[in-house]
Amino acid sequence: MRYLVLAGTLCCLMQLPMLADASDSVGQSIEGTWIAQVADATGAINLFEVGSFSPDGSYAGANVNGLQTVHKGVWMRTGHREFIMTVLFFTHDAQGTFNGIVKARISLTLSEDLNSYDSVAERIVMDKFGNVLSTTPGIIGHSIRMHVEQP
Repeated sequence: MRYLVLAGTLCCLMQLPMLADASDSVGQSIEGTWIAQVADATGAINLFEVGSFSPDGSYAGANVNGLQTVHKGVWMRTGHREFIMTVLFFTHDAQGTFNGIVKARISLTLSEDLNSYDSVAERIVMDKFGNVLSTTPGIIGHSIRMHVEQP
């Protein structure tokens, strides 16, 4: 009987770390649609994209620049209100001819109220063959969660 009580107590104690981890992540989701603003070369923050994070870890965003394709990417949670993502899109010249590839590696920090996040990105610009032309680190951004509005 003593061993049964000891085994039961050990099983309960083994569950405590899982319960603590579950409560730590409650509500910490970036799933949904976000309106993103990114700093330009002068440091001014401008509207950049509206994008959606899916539960399966995928991302799709529509950018304000007509010379870029839809942004596609993947994301994952890395810690308490912390996420990373990688996004890829193609660029075209004014005549619509494919001329390059852009990849962004982004770190996101979700705000305490879960309705915005700050980001820091590294942008890698490549030619149409995938050769790296430039890398720009430290691109700052801010996004707000999109909510349903009454008509």
